[in-house]
Amino acid sequence: MSGSEQFDVVVIGCGPAGERAAIQAARAGRRVVVVERAEVVGGTGVNWGTIPSKTLRESALFVHSLTRARLHGIRYEMGPEISVADFTYRQRLVVQRELELINDGLAKSRIEVRRGHGRFLGPHTLALFDEQGWQAGVLEGEIIVIATGSSPNHPVDVPFGHDCVFDSSTILSLPRMPGSMLVLGAGVVGIEYASIFAALGIRVTLVDTRDRLLPYLDREIVGILERELQRLGVVIVHDDRYETVQILPEKPPRVMCRTRKGVNAVTDVLLYCVGRDGNTSDLGLETIGLQPNAYGLLTVNPGFQTAHPHIYAVGDVIGYPAVPSTSMEQGRQAMRQAFGITSVLPDTEALPFAIYSIPEVSYVGATEERLQAQGMPYLVGRGRYEMSARGQIIGDTEGVLKLLCDADSGRLLGVHIVGTAASELIHIGQAYMRSGATVAQIGESLFNYPTLADLYRHAALRALAEQRRRGASISPKA
Repeated sequence: MSGSEQFDVVVIGCGPAGERAAIQAARAGRRVVVVERAEVVGGTGVNWGTIPSKTLRESALFVHSLTRARLHGIRYEMGPEISVADFTYRQRLVVQRELELINDGLAKSRIEVRRGHGRFLGPHTLALFDEQGWQAGVLEGEIIVIATGSSPNHPVDVPFGHDCVFDSSTILSLPRMPGSMLVLGAGVVGIEYASIFAALGIRVTLVDTRDRLLPYLDREIVGILERELQRLGVVIVHDDRYETVQILPEKPPRVMCRTRKGVNAVTDVLLYCVGRDGNTSDLGLETIGLQPNAYGLLTVNPGFQTAHPHIYAVGDVIGYPAVPSTSMEQGRQAMRQAFGITSVLPDTEALPFAIYSIPEVSYVGATEERLQAQGMPYLVGRGRYEMSARGQIIGDTEGVLKLLCDADSGRLLGVHIVGTAASELIHIGQAYMRSGATVAQIGESLFNYPTLADLYRHAALRALAEQRRRGASISPKA
């Protein structure tokens, strides 16, 4: 098209997935442009989701530690008009620093950033529109990456926009801390916010549309998480969903939710966290024959290619797991696929996953249920926080670090952790799995004392003890 700009790679969206795809392509010597419709790069994670919510979580942990430890001679008081902003005072500093780092990385890689909304005119061509909807240019790319992310699902019968009904993108704008909260949806985001607000002393009810929490996680770990959520005061309702939501004309207004099982809940605030939709509705995908599913998500092959081999999709816009770490890796892998770049690591499936609830949950590799379904003989070793000096020091005696190992070779197959610093500790297990370490090697590892990391040694020694106990007759069930 006459007047169009030519690029090797055009990336639509500059959240975690788009940013890393762009940088990977630039490192491969390609000319790259990123199209971002927001005023800032970084996506939801940096600006409105992950970073701000984790800042609030740190404050919640501080408050909870005061209430749990009740140190002698220390008194604390929380005013009735305190707001979320009071708890996230460092948020602006952290977000600003992250944005500086992202912009520096884009600049050093000589990646051009265009503000506006991109819409397909053809398989290799995008029209760029400004805030007023005027066409501001045309971009052509040999490779195009769709990394537009997702947005909270908004059913028409839920009255969003009121001061007492929020989604995951608006909850941090609460004008003041409520006394009670109803969280609809017990996925990762719902559980994280339920635990955070409960730790701040708010009465929280969590409604799970499924019959059990987080069905893809190790069930033993989920059982501990659920028990700890209940100890925080979270009331968990399983296998139910809302039927009606209405605003009560009180001062201040409250919200009433009736569930399909007939539960009536009246709370100060409702947080709706049931699903997210891919941001694909205004990309002009119909012009190139790409059809998102009912949730606006795109289908890709293992190399993150759509039905058009030169058009890739990565991050939240392709659905699960839709977390920043995996989205970043998807962006990198897509560009390795596009340009035939061999990864240093032959296996990239051992990706860590974390839930920043209170307590944290993190895992990498196979679950016990998956190994049972495969009929694979395995060993289990557990390191319990209560048996660790560091666990006693920090007051976390409920956490567990669980190792799953091949019963024959002793090779580590999965690591599952619930407790303090789980999202950090998991990377030790990830490194062990990458190196093909065995449970015997882990059992002989030396860790600083006292540390939670030493739980890897504890767990490995217990797995070895189980191996010795079984002798030659190892059952496929642990």
